[in-house]
Amino acid sequence: MGYIKLDYNFAMNKHIPNGLSEEDIDEYKEQAKKGMSDFISLCESGEVGFPHLPDYDFSEIKETIKSSKGQYNDLIIVGIGGSSLGVEAIVNALLPYGYNALSFGERGCLPRIWFADNVDPHKLYWTLKKCEAEDTIVCVITKSGSTVETIANFSIIYKWLNENLKNPYEHIFAITDPEKGPLREFAEMHNIKTFSIPSNVGGRFSVLSSVGIVPSALLGLDIDRLLKGAKDAVDSEKEKILHLSAIYLAYMNKGYNINVLMPYTSRLKSFSEWFAQLWGESLGKKYNFSGNTVHAGTTPVCALGTLDQHSQLQLYKEGPDDKIITFIELGTHDFDVEILADFHSEFSYLTGHSLGNLMNLELHATELSLKNEQKPSLKLVMDGVDEYAMGKLFMLMQYVVSVIGLSIGVNPFDQPGVEEGKHFAYGMLDRKGYDAKKREFEDNYLKSDEYII
Repeated sequence: MGYIKLDYNFAMNKHIPNGLSEEDIDEYKEQAKKGMSDFISLCESGEVGFPHLPDYDFSEIKETIKSSKGQYNDLIIVGIGGSSLGVEAIVNALLPYGYNALSFGERGCLPRIWFADNVDPHKLYWTLKKCEAEDTIVCVITKSGSTVETIANFSIIYKWLNENLKNPYEHIFAITDPEKGPLREFAEMHNIKTFSIPSNVGGRFSVLSSVGIVPSALLGLDIDRLLKGAKDAVDSEKEKILHLSAIYLAYMNKGYNINVLMPYTSRLKSFSEWFAQLWGESLGKKYNFSGNTVHAGTTPVCALGTLDQHSQLQLYKEGPDDKIITFIELGTHDFDVEILADFHSEFSYLTGHSLGNLMNLELHATELSLKNEQKPSLKLVMDGVDEYAMGKLFMLMQYVVSVIGLSIGVNPFDQPGVEEGKHFAYGMLDRKGYDAKKREFEDNYLKSDEYII
């Protein structure tokens, strides 16, 4: 298991009149090659580090997790954005559906998993209500060590641990910057086990660092296979990366400003959400490298087959011609089962098919219905979902987004648009050093009652 094929038939003018020509592919592939060259230079200089993660030595993590096996009934991930979405994608893809409902023995004496990501008191209340402190391990993840939502949630979880345990610090893993930040200071002060996120690996590119590896190991997943898939993507998928980048670049240039990712498996629903952050935060930039205003980027949309055939597809087929849709198809669906619909003659046509077969037939039908409306799509075909396949898929998409960003002259590794909102929030929270932002907020957050009904 492990191949990923790129099928872009229905993005080409051979199949849809407004599609791409071979010349378009060649032209944008040259642009992608320039982006790839710049990207490789950044990696070789050490400025960008995520492609090197498969070569890291994770033996310390393995030994730590090995010694803790069977100790914990619950694992709480405290993080947001890149510090949680990648872990959720791994969990959704690789653990059984309804995993948390399994007994401790059915889970192989491995913990249930909970996510304290959003600062939603309802969610955190019920998470802690379901857990017992003495059986819980907490992974608090923030590269900066000061992400406000993560620290807010952790403060409440830490209080809960402290009230119920003699030594709460033994129940905490901190995953943060290797050298600095208040979380690292706190961890070192209390001898908390700490794992590092390399300084040259940004949050949304960190899924294959300790951010994703520590929780995966705690959950009994094969981290060696996960990393092997990622490494093989780096070593053998460069041509596919260039081709996929060229297709996306071409459609961006043609004015297709919405990028839909639509896997036909519920196991990749959270992967779509991870991809939405990767795409949106990396490519949505006001300025290019020259300082010119460009307002780059397209809008990522998460969809799920077959569910969204019954909701979003109507828009995709008959709405504005502004979307490129990427499907993901599985060659093999685990636990596939044959349909036996003999309880009524009207449904007999289903008998002899399987659920997985039905899933893929509906995907093919959706592809053709879009093609008939001259709406472009492309497809990634995977033979199945396991650790190796997910490692390869994560790395493939990280490469594609990096290459596209550099190809269009924007920095895919920063997120300046996120900062102002953070700073206003810090000001309103009276964080030291943000007094000016508080005054700016109070002077400008003005609304008129006439527009509130």
